Amino acid sequence: MFCGDPGTSGYTACAAQTQLFSLASAIPALLGLALLVAAFAAPGVRDDRLLRTRTLAYSLTAWAIAAGTYVIGALPSF
Repeated sequence: MFCGDPGTSGYTACAAQTQLFSLASAIPALLGLALLVAAFAAPGVRDDRLLRTRTLAYSLTAWAIAAGTYVIGALPSF
């Protein structure tokens, strides 16, 4: 998608780099998902409004890091 046509030169290296950054962005994305679930499912977090707000903020931060990592992986191919 970001690397052009499969037959062009450099496509293989670009695709490998994009896959590597996609995998690297999965780690903070999964962390963000776990924090989101904990914010609404864990009784200790659910009962404390301030803690739930912080947990959701950390979840959004983790997703932003994941998105940034994915975009950085695709930038050199433009």
